[in-house]
Amino acid sequence: MGWLLGTLIFLLVVDAVLLTLLVLIQQGKGGGLATDIQGVAQASQLLGVRHAADFAEKATWTLFGILIGLTLLIHAVHSSMREGTTATPRTANVIETQPIPSSPAQQPNK
Repeated sequence: MGWLLGTLIFLLVVDAVLLTLLVLIQQGKGGGLATDIQGVAQASQLLGVRHAADFAEKATWTLFGILIGLTLLIHAVHSSMREGTTATPRTANVIETQPIPSSPAQQPNK
């Protein structure tokens, strides 16, 4: 079950990186990185400017949906892995096993 969680986390990281790159490439209202990157300019020439923008928007929403789905799936898998274990307190054994030393009462000097 641990390998499944590791695989899902790896897919989540890959999805997040792709989503980040895709958002950075898209052209916003004031221009974006898309004007500086040759690959996007060539894609715009091949597909047409409108088709490239439609593809980028659909890909962004798809990757976002995958990101949310993977996050929920990782939570479900992680929760099912923890069901059989008992919760242990996060205190050091020193606190639990040794009494706190009390300070000696001060005697008034005569």
